[in-house]
Amino acid sequence: MKAWRIVCKAHERDNCDECLILYGDPTALSPVNYPHVIGEFETVDILQTGKSIARFGDGELKLMDGRGYSHQEPTPELAEELLKTLQSPNPNCLVGIPTMDPSGPKYKTELGHGWLRHAARFMRILNPQVQYYSAFITRPDSAPWINCQEYAEKISRLWSGKEIVIVSEKKNSIINTAQLSADVLHVRCHRRQAYESIDALERSVIKSERKIALLSCGPTATCLANRLSTRGVQAIDIGSAGGFLYKLLKPKSS
Repeated sequence: MKAWRIVCKAHERDNCDECLILYGDPTALSPVNYPHVIGEFETVDILQTGKSIARFGDGELKLMDGRGYSHQEPTPELAEELLKTLQSPNPNCLVGIPTMDPSGPKYKTELGHGWLRHAARFMRILNPQVQYYSAFITRPDSAPWINCQEYAEKISRLWSGKEIVIVSEKKNSIINTAQLSADVLHVRCHRRQAYESIDALERSVIKSERKIALLSCGPTATCLANRLSTRGVQAIDIGSAGGFLYKLLKPKSS
């Protein structure tokens, strides 16, 4: 597979091993060949056609590197499934990655903790033949322009008036949000180590016979969305979007 070209500003050479080891120090690297990523509003428009979406962020990168993240310990099986989803997604599943939009507030911070520092790591493993979409469809912290009524109504049309299934831990704001306009069946997953139960979660969603699934179970959702997209289910890796969406969609008090 062709690798993305990394230009090292500090050493004026391509694919500088010293800087690649740093995983994209923003003072040294410029993601000149980072792929064009479809934006948030446009991504949701494509989801309206029935596509699923699996999203990748820094947590998924850590797990593919063999490091733990939040409530999920790394395993070779999880790393392999994440990489396969990133590089060879099923035709009905979009793959969301950070957009590296310089106008985003978390693109680059003064301490170098922004998304730019992950650019080199992503570019080393992305498939140049895959069209990527925004992972920030649920992240107003990285794409503040989605924190508006127009966007909330747009994304909620994916489930409004429909029978859906939600995969999440017991208490999750996406449940309350979806219940504003949809018939919701809840499949509970563990707060920690959810990937250990991914086969059972997949079976539960299929058994529900509901054709739309909202997934809020961390990196497990990334893999599960890709799996369900081959089983006649539109699966949306919704992350922690429930909170900001609920504030915009809840009935206004008179």
